[in-house]
Amino acid sequence: MINDLLRKEQFKCFKLMSADYDEKKDLTTITFLYSSFKKPEESKKEELKTEVLKILGDLTKTKIKFKQSYIDDDIVFTKFDEFTHSFPYLKGCFSLKDIHTQMTEEEVNIEIDCDPDTKDLLLNYNFVLDFKKLLESELYEKVTIKLNSTKEKKVYSDYDEKNSKLELNGIFEQEKKLNKVDVDEIVNVVGKNIFGGAVFIQDINKTEETTLAGQMLNPAWSEFVPKNKKASGDATLKSKFSFVLKDASGEIDVVMFPSKSDEEKLKNLPEGCEVIICGLYNDFMGRINFKANALSLCKIKTKEVKYLWREPIKEYKKVFPEKMVDLQQMNLFSMFNEKTSDYWKEGKSVVVFDFETTGLNPDNCEIIEIGAVKVENGVCSQTFSTLINPHQKLSQEISNLTGITDEMLVFAPDLEDVLPDFHKFCQGAVLSAYNIGFDIQFLLRAGKRFRYKFDNEQIDTLDLARQKIPSLPNYKLSSVVKALDIVLNDAHRAINDAIATAKVFIKLI
Repeated sequence: MINDLLRKEQFKCFKLMSADYDEKKDLTTITFLYSSFKKPEESKKEELKTEVLKILGDLTKTKIKFKQSYIDDDIVFTKFDEFTHSFPYLKGCFSLKDIHTQMTEEEVNIEIDCDPDTKDLLLNYNFVLDFKKLLESELYEKVTIKLNSTKEKKVYSDYDEKNSKLELNGIFEQEKKLNKVDVDEIVNVVGKNIFGGAVFIQDINKTEETTLAGQMLNPAWSEFVPKNKKASGDATLKSKFSFVLKDASGEIDVVMFPSKSDEEKLKNLPEGCEVIICGLYNDFMGRINFKANALSLCKIKTKEVKYLWREPIKEYKKVFPEKMVDLQQMNLFSMFNEKTSDYWKEGKSVVVFDFETTGLNPDNCEIIEIGAVKVENGVCSQTFSTLINPHQKLSQEISNLTGITDEMLVFAPDLEDVLPDFHKFCQGAVLSAYNIGFDIQFLLRAGKRFRYKFDNEQIDTLDLARQKIPSLPNYKLSSVVKALDIVLNDAHRAINDAIATAKVFIKLI
């Protein structure tokens, strides 16, 4: 009905961007777009508001917003980087200078410079079409995207000879075949019969019907009056069944809207049961879920995701470790016992590392600095340190905390170029960090993203401190180093924190 309203001559200067209903607040927020070149008169905005409120009546509280359509090279680059985030091969293929945007009154013309292989990849996987749809949903104007094969073909270093022939997208294609989720003992519950063909959540098809299989967690029921029923005055309640589907690759929220006859079947399902479901991926205003139209009980035989890991590189290519000499290193208990801790008799080496990141969530935040120290025979022997370009702007909070600015990261290497060197640095070593649970999540995610396996033994230096110094009022790194008479200068820079943590580790192990 609102779109019919926008076809009227006086309202053609507006475009419906979104209509979001908040069930808890009983509030519908409607956002309209208008052109950057033709700002509508305030009287037209008020007239449109009046007409929309007439349509909705008192069915819900309503908030109407207006947004001016705008885009530039920086916005296109940021959105494209986010859009291709789950396809690691494309990370680092583009920079801001590859994006050329021109806005006219009628359309937005975008040209993207890339190499021939990347162009084929973008076209074959419908990236261009899907990205165009994304931009048009947020712009008043139509969007055209042109790919220019003006860049040289991406050259892979000789250290990655085995996988350079496949390239990451080739690896992913092999993994998709390898990681079909095998199920049996399928028993239909509601909807059509499902005969298998399930994929892991991480490989979900975002545009076509997909089959998933996993464990059902947190099942819940609720009732609501559909919007179309409200509009006609029908207050008949409809049921909503929701749960979390968990598999070896992750989790996703699932919703179903069963008929009355199917409700009892679903209510009898126990939490934790294994199910196979069919439906569509849904992303509405950042709310991601999976709308299932069929569900069956099953037994899942494929319990883990298999990755095709790259071989360790033979030589450092981007970041070269530096020798470290520290005459002050000594064991905490050396005043009582002059021999070194028995731990080192096993000939182990330990890499103590620290990351600075753009935020706390490894699923959507990036590493911006790696600092690491290799400890051999109870002595710090080498350091590994580098900034990393996250291809996103830092928050002021992160800059204030770390002292790292956007300008410092402009010419820093990409994580894809740094990770092979760090993987080599860690080979055969025990990994340690201060509260390793945080940093290791970022490391393992990066490893899976670029197919480098970090399966090292781990020791948490924070746990060591709690065990060996039980009397401290708190266990912040700054408190522990002070208690052990260790100097920590310029905290929250990765290499400084890593060196201090390494000295704590040596004294406490």
